[in-house]
Amino acid sequence: MNVNLSVKAIAGLVLLTAVISACVGSNEQENPPDTSNNVVIQPTEVPTSAEAKEPVRLEANGEVPFYARFGENETFSDGEWAVIIFYRSPDCIPADFNLNQFFHFPGNDGPGAFACAPPTTTSVEYWANGPETDPAPLIAEMTGRGAVPVWFILQEEVEAAMEDGVVTIGELAESPSLLKGEAANYTELLHPGQSNAQPLIQFTAEGTLEDGRSFMVDVSYGVPDVADHTTIEIQ
Repeated sequence: MNVNLSVKAIAGLVLLTAVISACVGSNEQENPPDTSNNVVIQPTEVPTSAEAKEPVRLEANGEVPFYARFGENETFSDGEWAVIIFYRSPDCIPADFNLNQFFHFPGNDGPGAFACAPPTTTSVEYWANGPETDPAPLIAEMTGRGAVPVWFILQEEVEAAMEDGVVTIGELAESPSLLKGEAANYTELLHPGQSNAQPLIQFTAEGTLEDGRSFMVDVSYGVPDVADHTTIEIQ
């Protein structure tokens, strides 16, 4: 009788152990161990940017809304002489126009600088979208038509003329030191400040003064790897 009870007791323990083991296995499958620290997160895929838009190229034919490379922040001097490049003939600049303003846009009073034709340079412009929407081209490349007017005036006289904020073409023409000439060769590369975070201007001019002497001008401002300079040689 005692033996049978022992056998039954052992059998019950075995059955109970099997049941517990099965339950434990089931719990392990339903609740797997936390392995989040071992998970490798794949980087988010960065979409490929659209291909850069090509600039709009325009044959501008030298039609710019200003008369001369002169005005506030547009005067170039080597410390002795200031040089003025004319994109329009000085003879057709309105007598009352303030050259210190530089730009002369079309308006109710007329076509502005565009009335002063023909221009003295030809040009190619590159726009982000076009003149209908952009304030200025990204790049302008100008070439002289063969007789670009160039004036030289002593820097001290230019400063005196600009003191009251108004400079007319007549005032410049009356400068005692004025030397007039024409550039047979003229080139210009311009990155306007209206459309570039880093403006750039580079131009060169070679020609002859009215008194027969030759001149050379080399100007560069805004190029990181080129020292800003205005070089003027009159021989």
